[in-house]
Amino acid sequence: MIKDVQSYDRVALEVNAPVYTYYAGKILEKTGIHKGVCLDVGCGGGYLGLALAAMTELEFLFLDQSVEMLGCAANNIKRFSLESRARTVNAPVQNIPLPDNSVDLIVSRGSVPFWDELTAAFSELYRVLNPGGRAYIGGGMGPPELKAELQEKARKFDPTREYGHPPSIPRRDSGVYEGALASAGIKVFSVNRGDDGTWIEFGKE
Repeated sequence: MIKDVQSYDRVALEVNAPVYTYYAGKILEKTGIHKGVCLDVGCGGGYLGLALAAMTELEFLFLDQSVEMLGCAANNIKRFSLESRARTVNAPVQNIPLPDNSVDLIVSRGSVPFWDELTAAFSELYRVLNPGGRAYIGGGMGPPELKAELQEKARKFDPTREYGHPPSIPRRDSGVYEGALASAGIKVFSVNRGDDGTWIEFGKE
C-alpha cells in the first residue's frame, strides 16, 4: 500500500513520466492498437494510460482496487482533460465488472507482482479481451540508461531513493507467470525478461 499518495503522484508525473512514455511507445509498436477501449489494470494514478492517451485515440478504463489511488487517477483525468475518454473502475483484477469481449487493449505496469490468484486474474483479463485484442502486462523502469538518468532526478525528491526492484515488491519465480497463463486457458503467450523489465504478452483470436 502506498502511504503518501500525493508524493507518489508527484514523482510519477514529474520524475517517472519518461518511463511511461517509453512503455507506451513500446506497447503501440508491439500491438499496433491505436483505437478502441484500453483497460489499464492496477492503474494507480493512471500514468501508463495517460501516456497512451497522448499517442492514440483510445478510450480508457482505469481499474484499481484502491479507492485512494482511483481518486488520484480521477484527478489526473481532469488534469489532462480526458473526461470524455476515460473513467475509473473500482475492482480487483480477479473480478472485473465488464462484459465479455469488451476491451481491445489491456495494459498494466507495476501491479502484477502484487496479484493474488494469478490464474483467476489472467482468466478475467482474457475474458474481457476482444477477439483480436492484445494484453501487455509487466513492470520495469525502462532501459538501463533511462533508469540511471531518473535515479539522478529522483534524488531531488528523496536522496535515499534507489531505483530498481524495491524490497516491498514481491518477486515471482521463473515459470510462475507461464504456469498461471496456461492454467487460465491462454494458449499463446510470451513472458519476456529483459533489461527493461519483465513483460507478459498475449492476445485473443
